[in-house]
This record gives sequence, C-alpha cells and structure tokens, in this order.
Amino acid sequence: MGCALLTFLSGIGIYGGAMETYRIVYPYVFFTTLVLFPLFYIYILQIVNPEKISPKLLRHLIPGILLVFTSFTLYVIMMNKAEQLFYIQEFLLSSNPPADAHWKFHFMKKTDRLAKLLYIFFSVIYYILTLRLVNRHQKRIEDYYSSLKGVSLSWVKVISVVFVLALFSGISVHWFPRLNVLNSPFLSSVPFILLGTFFAMVGNYSNRQAIIIFPSEKVDESETEGVSLKKEIPTEEIDRKIETETIETETPEIPPELKEKLENYIREYRPFLNPELKIWDIARDLNTNRTYISRLINHIYGQRFSTFINFYRIEESKRLMTDPGTQNYSLTVLASMSGFLNYSSFVRAFKTFENITPNEFRQSIPDAHQ
Repeated sequence: MGCALLTFLSGIGIYGGAMETYRIVYPYVFFTTLVLFPLFYIYILQIVNPEKISPKLLRHLIPGILLVFTSFTLYVIMMNKAEQLFYIQEFLLSSNPPADAHWKFHFMKKTDRLAKLLYIFFSVIYYILTLRLVNRHQKRIEDYYSSLKGVSLSWVKVISVVFVLALFSGISVHWFPRLNVLNSPFLSSVPFILLGTFFAMVGNYSNRQAIIIFPSEKVDESETEGVSLKKEIPTEEIDRKIETETIETETPEIPPELKEKLENYIREYRPFLNPELKIWDIARDLNTNRTYISRLINHIYGQRFSTFINFYRIEESKRLMTDPGTQNYSLTVLASMSGFLNYSSFVRAFKTFENITPNEFRQSIPDAHQ
C-alpha cells in the first residue's frame, strides 16, 4: 500500500499539475512500479503458505532496487533542482528532447523507458505466477477443508479482471508521450481509477480472508489418545507407524481396512453435519494420518475431500426435503441442518450433484408445494 501511495502521488503530480510533488517522488516510482505486483504475489504466498516466507523472497525486488539506485544516482545526486525540472519538461513531457543535452539526461530517459518495459514484463509474469499459486492452493484446500468459505482465494481471480484492465490501460497511457496524456483527462484518469479499484478490492477481500493453517502431517499420540471422541472405533497396529510418516518423505500405502472404517464412521457419527469439518478432524477421530484419508478419498472415491463431504450433505438435504417433519422448512434452514456454512454454498453444491437447484428439486417432490 505504501508503494501504491507513491505511485498515486506520482500520478497526481504529473497529471494533476502538482509538479513539485512529481519532481520529488519521480525517482522512487521506478522502485514502486516494479515491486507492486511482486509484492502482491508475495502477499498471496504468505496467505497460502506462511512457512515459505523468507529473506530469499527479496530477490523479487532486485530489479526495482537496481532501477531506483540508478535513478537516484542520476536524478537526485547528479542533478540539481533546476536540472530536474529541465529534464521533466524537455525529456518527459516533450516528444523531441534536445539532442545536445548532457548525457545524464539521455541516460535517465533510457532508464525511464527501461522501467516501462520491465513494468510490462513483470506485471504479466507475476500475474501468471499469482494465478498458478491460487490454482494450486484451491486444489490443496479442497483436499483439507469441507467448506471453502473464508479460506478460498477465488477473490484473487475476481480482481484479476480489474488487474488486467489496469495493466493494459497503464501500458497504453504510459507509452504515449506524457504531454499527449496531459491533454486528455480521460487518458490520464482511467489507469488510476482502475488501479485504485484494484487496491480497494485487495484491501476489502484480504481483510475478510481467513488464516489458513495446514498442520503437520504427523499425528501426535497424546492428541489422538486424549482428544479423540471416537475411541470405540478399532485401530490397527499399522496405524501406529503412521505417526512417523510424512507425505514429503514417502507415499504410504492405504491400509485396506481404512475404507470400511471411514464409511462406518461417516454413517454412525455423521461428521458432515459440522460445517467447519476438516480432514484432520476425521484423521484424529479414526486415530490415523490425514495422508491416508486424503489418498483414500482421492484414489478410491476419485474425489477431493470437500466434494466427498458435500455429497453426504446433499443426500442429507434431500432426506430433509422429503421428510414430512421438515419438508416445509425453508431451504436456508435445511442448508444449515445439512452442514453447509451458507445458502449459496448449498445451492452450488446441489446443482453440481443434482444438475438442478434445491428449489427445483423440492418442487418435484409430490405435495411439496402444499
């Protein structure tokens, strides 16, 4: 947000007539424009996997650091105030800079052009990297969480549309001579409106983003013995060695009895009614490892954990809609009773499994409308 502020101050200075402001912030914009989207990528990475945040990520800022060092040397150290204003008027605002000017002005102009090219390159690259990161994350949380509300990063894809518009409008505007842009209020305002919208959406969605925690693959013995509420479910000796296994070190075989244990557990204890159910909850209750549960659901049932649990929730909702005792309950209440966090998630899941909406299903039930 600090980098965004400097970028906006630059725009206000050059397009709003505050030339003194622009003269002061101009050399630092080389850094802010080149690190805006790398920083956004790092921010999303921090949400997805905080453990990967390390000083090594500073390498993403190296191009911006090099450019700001160059601009600071040429513009701040080698130019006085009068020369800085001369450079802005004759090189940035003019399409025909004087050829006989000192080399530092021409070098600074080339640095400015290089910054534009790098801005285009890094914006596209980090846009792709961010979307890939989000896609991997979506698959991961679907294997761990039964309800994705709050933990999903689908909002990043939503604001990516605004990002693309801001990117291309910014590229188009900044590629023109600045004087041409100054003469068109429309050209000078559109990129900043879109960029402002982008950052407003980032602030809004990220403020609502839940903290995502992926516990260790290992099952703590004291936890499974002391916390599990399903002690009567039999466990096998093979489960004991799971405590030392992790998905990173090996690919464990699925215990043959685990499928039956899981199905009995689902039928008897109906954990899908918990809207915040996570795969670790089931692993704990079965005294096993989440890796086994995940692989079982992925390979035997061919589903992700969230889909697997939602199937039972949908079946429960259908039962409730046909039960005379709850047949006339509102769909919102039935969604909650079936284990869904909210009505919209219920509708999406219902349409996925049944190809019709819950309301259409209810209308198809004899006497459901009476």
